[in-house]
Amino acid sequence: MSPDLSKYLSLRSPLLYIGFALAISLGASSYAWFGPITAQGETAAGNVQYAGTRVDGWTAERVRSHAEERSEEVQTKEVAIHTPTGTLAVTVEDLGFRYDTNLAVERVLATRHRGDVIDQFVDWVRTLTTTKVVEEPVSFDAETARETLTGLERLVFDAPVSPGVELSDEWRLEVVPGVAGSAADIEDLLAQVTDLDPLDNELSVDARAITIPPDFSDEEFQAVVDELNEQTRSGARLLIGGDIRQMSPAALRRHLSVAIEGSALVPQVDHAGLQEEIEEVFPEPIGTVVDPTFEVDGEEVTLVEPGRPADVCCAPGTAEKVMDAVLSGASGPFALTTRPQDDPTRQAWYDGSLVVEQVSSFTTPHNCCESRVTNIQRMADIVRGDYRVPGDVLSRNDYVGPRTREKGFVAAGAIRGGHLTPEVGGGVSQFATTIFNAAYFAGLDFIEYQAHSQYFSRYPFGREATISNPAPDLVFENTNEYPILIWTSYTSTSITVSMYSTKNVEAEQVATRTSSRNKCTYVETDRERTYSDGRTVIDTFFALYRPGDGLDCNGNVIPE
Repeated sequence: MSPDLSKYLSLRSPLLYIGFALAISLGASSYAWFGPITAQGETAAGNVQYAGTRVDGWTAERVRSHAEERSEEVQTKEVAIHTPTGTLAVTVEDLGFRYDTNLAVERVLATRHRGDVIDQFVDWVRTLTTTKVVEEPVSFDAETARETLTGLERLVFDAPVSPGVELSDEWRLEVVPGVAGSAADIEDLLAQVTDLDPLDNELSVDARAITIPPDFSDEEFQAVVDELNEQTRSGARLLIGGDIRQMSPAALRRHLSVAIEGSALVPQVDHAGLQEEIEEVFPEPIGTVVDPTFEVDGEEVTLVEPGRPADVCCAPGTAEKVMDAVLSGASGPFALTTRPQDDPTRQAWYDGSLVVEQVSSFTTPHNCCESRVTNIQRMADIVRGDYRVPGDVLSRNDYVGPRTREKGFVAAGAIRGGHLTPEVGGGVSQFATTIFNAAYFAGLDFIEYQAHSQYFSRYPFGREATISNPAPDLVFENTNEYPILIWTSYTSTSITVSMYSTKNVEAEQVATRTSSRNKCTYVETDRERTYSDGRTVIDTFFALYRPGDGLDCNGNVIPE
């Protein structure tokens, strides 16, 4: 080595050592920095803190798992809402706070991995001395918070009560005043919630109470009520089947109220109740009853043609039509329409299906070919086929009417004032006795009857009836459970009345007692009825017989 070179090297050797050291250091640093650069977007940088935890070098999957746990932790936190009636808890999530997990992962992986090479190198160098804290991604939706707070029932401390309507003692509609309520001030609460930091550990707000008026004032209700009272002040005149009847204002008003529909007050009608009330105005059947027709052969009865009950009031929708007309100012009368009887029991009464057997029959004899026989048989012809449902009252005078020559009756002997006197229709009392006994053994109730004033041996002693026009009459009622068909037949020497139905009662005579009323004979006859449900009923019939033709109970002659 030359002296000059040796001299040069000896002079520069410290610099060489320093250069070599710098080269080695730069190489090591480059190698250390190269790792994070190549892992950009896949792992977290060094000295990075997220949600209170160092995440240096964490993979994206690990960061995401941690972010999801943090999201669940934050969004399930509860905010205490303090109210005058107690404290309720609502989750942060329900109050509109959202934690964005994807954004959290993105922020963590981007920290110290942004900018050019120099910026990233500088950031890397800073990891040696400083910690980078990642901001947690929390957002707030005020509309969600408002919707949640508005829907909390416990934030209504006293619900307001809207005015109502009732019927006064004077049968006028009047307003029941409304009552104000109290509830939390939602806007004030919303402002407090907006200022919350859901990352804090203690979260609470205070609910301030404010007065909540009813949706509508008493005065607004009163205006509607006044109009309803005016519209119904005349009630309603109703017409059906040629019959006009008045419905009172009270009958209309008790089915009226006022309802809140959206932003309006509207009259409310109880149509079902009003329909019932209208039907009570016309409770009777309306129109014509069609009785079933039958053929009878001995004890056998055959249905020929079903009948149907009369229509009733009223057709569906009647209440709506009447009230609409009244509230529109119409004066009436309002014509109503009938509807078919829909009671299955009454339908069965008239379709003939319940007349299945003979339940009683009675025959009385008479001489052939007398003029009175013509009247007896004419009476039988008129009554044959008479059909009576339960509850029907049967008056023989009303059903047959006056016995006149125009109806085919002739003059024959009749008892008047205790004397046998010829008159048109005379002799029909034998028919009365015959049908009396048929009804007696069918178990029907008697409303009006009178025995003959003289006893005739062709009749049962004390168990018979007479009839004349207009009195005495023979009236009985079908008190059984099933309809009764009355059928008559005759020969030249007898008259028979039979009754057909569904048998549910057995009737029999159980006792006869006689006593004197001066010279008259007083007879009491007991009947016992035994029903299919086991009930027994005993009733008593009376007869008073004079001592002879034309004599009273004192034996005196009755003036003709």
